[in-house]
Amino acid sequence: MQNVHRNITTDFIANEIYGMVMDKMHLEPKMIIRHIQRKFHFNISYAKAWRAKHRVFERRFGTYEASYDNLPCLSETIAKRNAGSAYSFQKIPNHTGGPSILQRAFFCLGPCVRAFQFCLPQLCIDGTFLTGKYRGTILTAIGADGNNQLLPVAFAFIENENTNSWFWFLQLVKQHVVGGRNNICLINDRHVGILQAINTLQNGSDTFLPAWPDVHNRWCMRHMDANFHEHFKNKDL
Repeated sequence: MQNVHRNITTDFIANEIYGMVMDKMHLEPKMIIRHIQRKFHFNISYAKAWRAKHRVFERRFGTYEASYDNLPCLSETIAKRNAGSAYSFQKIPNHTGGPSILQRAFFCLGPCVRAFQFCLPQLCIDGTFLTGKYRGTILTAIGADGNNQLLPVAFAFIENENTNSWFWFLQLVKQHVVGGRNNICLINDRHVGILQAINTLQNGSDTFLPAWPDVHNRWCMRHMDANFHEHFKNKDL
């Protein structure tokens, strides 16, 4: 088994494994290494196998940069073809004259918004980490119908969970999803940013009038159970 060959480049490997990766997105680099060893009798490094796999992703799905760059156009097209959809972006201006920096993106689909009007008057809101080249957080608002079937109504990509980002998200949920519907209950994990954002929406602040005075706030039992066990670390309790 020879160690290296100058013609076994990242592009060469990407061409070779394209079909394998498309069939199995979670193909591990070590499997790529074994494939090259068996077929070509040469070794490649773990890093080269990893780069080749991500080169395949870029060829199939485009780069991360292109995806973020296309997001406004994609959102506009989806909204035009799905009546009642809404989207919003918040950007950081580039004072050097270059392109602005995308900070936040919100989207809700019209069919889901209309369906929510016939669902239970509650929304489960939560956030989770994004993985990949660019970090961030995705916020979601999920409804439930009379049969307890879940309905995703809105989501947003933000920089991280804080009071300002949650306030921005919930304000848009109120505007584009809830509308004039009264007494909606928000079920959440009592993240400090959520609690402060809801308080501002209910009672206003020095710079904001109350935008959602009749909103209700309740604690998610699953999160309470997880937090309880994490704090006390006692299964008997």
